[in-house]
Amino acid sequence: MVVLLTGLAEPSAYAQTINESVKNITTKLNSYTAAYSTEKVYLQFDKPYYAAGDTIYFKAYVTLSTQHKLSALSGVVNIDLINPANKISRSIKLPVIAGVAWGDFALADTLKGGSYRIRAYTNWMRNEGENSFFEHIIPVGTTTTQSIPENGERSNKTIVKTTSKKPDVQFLPEGGSLVIGNYSKIAFKAVNPDGQGTDIKGTVTDDIGTEVCTFASTHLGMGAFNLVPQAGKIYKANITYADGTTNTTELPKAANTGYTINLNNTNPDTIRLRISAGSESTLDKLTLVAQSGGIIYYAAESTSGNKFFTAVIPKNKFPTGIAQFTLFNEKGEPLNERLVFINNNDELKLTVQSRGSYATRQKVKLELYAKDKNAKPVTGSFSIAVVDETKVPIDEQNENTILSDLLLTSDLRGNIESPNYYFTNITDKTNADLDLLMLTQGYRRFEWKQILNNTDQAMLYQPEKSLTISGKITKNGKPVPNGKITLFTTSGGAFLLDTLSDANGRFVFRDLQFGDSTKFVVQSKVTKGQDNIVLELDTIMPPTVTAGNLGIGKTAVSSTDMATYLQNQEQLFREQLKYGINKNSLVLKEVIIKGQKEKIIPHSQNLNGAGNADIVFTEKDIDKMIGGNLEAALRGATHLRFRNGAPEGMAIVVDGTFVDADVFDTLHPDDIEGIEIITGPHYGAIYGSRMAGGGIIITTRKARKANNYYRYAPGVVTYMPKGYYKAREFYSPQYDNPKTNQKMADLRSTIYWQPNIITDKDGKASIEYFNADGKGTYRVVIEGIDTDGNLGRQVYRYKVE
Repeated sequence: MVVLLTGLAEPSAYAQTINESVKNITTKLNSYTAAYSTEKVYLQFDKPYYAAGDTIYFKAYVTLSTQHKLSALSGVVNIDLINPANKISRSIKLPVIAGVAWGDFALADTLKGGSYRIRAYTNWMRNEGENSFFEHIIPVGTTTTQSIPENGERSNKTIVKTTSKKPDVQFLPEGGSLVIGNYSKIAFKAVNPDGQGTDIKGTVTDDIGTEVCTFASTHLGMGAFNLVPQAGKIYKANITYADGTTNTTELPKAANTGYTINLNNTNPDTIRLRISAGSESTLDKLTLVAQSGGIIYYAAESTSGNKFFTAVIPKNKFPTGIAQFTLFNEKGEPLNERLVFINNNDELKLTVQSRGSYATRQKVKLELYAKDKNAKPVTGSFSIAVVDETKVPIDEQNENTILSDLLLTSDLRGNIESPNYYFTNITDKTNADLDLLMLTQGYRRFEWKQILNNTDQAMLYQPEKSLTISGKITKNGKPVPNGKITLFTTSGGAFLLDTLSDANGRFVFRDLQFGDSTKFVVQSKVTKGQDNIVLELDTIMPPTVTAGNLGIGKTAVSSTDMATYLQNQEQLFREQLKYGINKNSLVLKEVIIKGQKEKIIPHSQNLNGAGNADIVFTEKDIDKMIGGNLEAALRGATHLRFRNGAPEGMAIVVDGTFVDADVFDTLHPDDIEGIEIITGPHYGAIYGSRMAGGGIIITTRKARKANNYYRYAPGVVTYMPKGYYKAREFYSPQYDNPKTNQKMADLRSTIYWQPNIITDKDGKASIEYFNADGKGTYRVVIEGIDTDGNLGRQVYRYKVE
C-alpha cells in the first residue's frame, strides 16, 4: 500500500495535488518492489565466540520486505562456514519451514584459531549479490601456545596490522551538497586502516586562515559541525588525530546554486524537515519522496518561487527502520538525499518470569509472555540461548541482534561497528549517534537511476521451494525430446521417479526431500539406442568468497574474555574425556614438527583444514606415483589394504562429498590435485562414525570441481547433490533422571539452547532445563518474530548460588 501525504507542512510551501512526477516515481518504485521482493536472513547464535572442539548452534529467520514477515518465498537456506583464509570450510542446506530453520557446525579440535565467518543466503538473495547476504564474524580460539601465551596477555581479538598510513577521514554535507549562503550540517567519519573508527578533533578555517568553527568526534570517529559557506571562500579542515599527529584537507566546495536538506530527528514523534534554495536562486518545482523498504510513505511537491519549504512529518506514518528522503527536480532526477532512522518503539514486549535465583544443577522453569505494542498476546517463533556469563563474558554493544541486523545493518553499506549500541539503553546520546551513522553511511538497497530508467535487473536465480535435480539429455550433440529419465536411490529407503525431457531435452525432478550424502542414479532411455547419449546434470556453483574485514567491529572479543572462555572449555573437554564422552574433542597442546615441509592442497575441502591429515600427497607427489590407476599408485606409496579396487574399511570423500567405494576405482591420478589420508581419530573425529576406520579425502583438479557426479555408461550417471543437513539436538543433562551421570563435573558454558519455541494463542511458552555447576550470573537471550512480522528481543539474567 502506498501512502501519499500532502498538506502536512505549511500550505504556502506545497501544492495541494500530487503531480505527474510523484505518480511516475511511485509507479516505477512500486513495479520494482513488486518484481524484486527483498528477502533477508538473520541468524541467532547460542553465544558470540567459540573454541576449537565446540559446536556452533544457530537459528535462521528468513524474512520478506520491510514488514519482516517470515518468508514463504524460499524453502531452502544455505549456510557457509568460511575460514580465515576466505575458503568455505563447511556448507549446509537447511529446509525453511514457516520462515525458520536451525542447524549447527561442529568445529574440529584441530581447528586453527582466528576469525571465521558464517554467511547465510537464499538462492533468491543471490540476485542482489553478496552484499545482501547475512554475514557474521565468529572468533574461534584454541588453547595452543601459539594462540594464548601462558601469561594470557596476548589479545585474541583479530587485529589487522596497521601501517603508518593515516586514518581515512570523509566530510559529508547533509543531503549531499554544500550551497553558498545556506546553513549546512557537515558530518564526518574517521576510520583507521584496520577499519575501526578513531577519534579526531580540529578546526575549520577559510582561505585566509580565519577560524570558522571547531569540531570533535563524539562516537566511533563520527561527528558533525555547522557551517554557512560564503561566496569566494575555500574551507579547510585542520585535523588532529588521536596520536597527536595532524593533517589538513579541503572541505567539499560549495555550489552557487542548488538545494540543501536539513532534517531534525530529535523529537520522538515527528520529523522536522527544511529544504532551502541557494542565495542566488529560488525553489523550482521540486518533489520530495520518502520511502522505506521500497514503499513510499510520504510525498510532496513544492511551488516555484519560494526560498524554502518546511514540513513536520509524523513518524508513525513510517515503519520502524531506515527511511530514505530524496529530493527530485521537475524532470524526476534525484538531487539530494538524507537517511533517517525511525524508531516507533513498536517491537514485541517479551516478559520472562522465573525465580530470582537458583542453585547449581537445579531445574529452571521460565515462562515467556509475548505481547505486541498494544499489549495483545501474539503467536510467534522464538529461540532461546542461556549462557554462564562468568564463563562467556559478553560485550553487549558489539552483539549482532535481530533488531540491529534486520532494522539497521542489513540496509547499510559497509561495516557497522557496535551495532547493538544503538538499541540498548537508548538515550538522547545514542539517538544522536545513530543519526550520525545515517549521515555517514550509504543506503545499499537500490539506486534511483536504475529504477527511474526502467533498468531491468537480471534475475538469474529463482526462489528454491525445495530440492531439485535437473539436467539435459543430448544425442550426437542435439537435444533429445520426450526421453524417459529415471531417478532412483537406495539411500535411506528406496524410491524411484520418472519424467520426460521437454523439446529442448531438459528435465527436472521437483519437490525432493533428501538428506546430505544421498547417492542417486539418474538414467535416460530413448527409443532408438543409447549410443552417443549424453546426460548432463545441472550444478550450481556457490557464490564466490571475498575477503572481509575479519575481526573488525561487531564481534571482536577481548583477550581477557577469550582467555576466560578457553580455560573453561579446556577443563570441560578434559572432564568429558575422563568419562569417555567426546573422546576426540580434546584440545591438544601444539606440537611443532621440525624439518617437515607443510603440504597444502589448494582446493581441499578437508574439514580439518587443507593438509591436516596423517598422510598427505600433493599434486607433485601424485605425479611421481607409479601406476595407471589410483589403486596401483597408492599401493606403491602406502601400506593401505585394498579389496575390490578400493581401500578396505575406509571412507572415501571426493571434493567434500562421501562417495561409494566403486567411485574410487573410476578415478585416475591425472585427474587428482591432492590426496589426504586419515588413519586415526585425531583427524577423523570431525567426520564422526563414518570415518571410524579411517578415510581418504580426494581433491580433483579444479576443472572437475564443478561436477559432483560420475558417468558409468551412456545416459547413466551417479549423483550426490547437497541435501538437507539434519541438525543435531543440543545436549542438556536431566539431573532428575537417575541414569544421568551425577559424578561428572558440569562445566557447560552454553547451559541451554532451544531454537524452536512457539508461543500459544495467549502469547505464552514454557521452558525448562537444568543449571550447570557454575555459580554466578546466567544470561538468557530470547529473540523471535510474530506472525505479523513484529520483532522481539529480551535479555534476562538470574543468579546461580
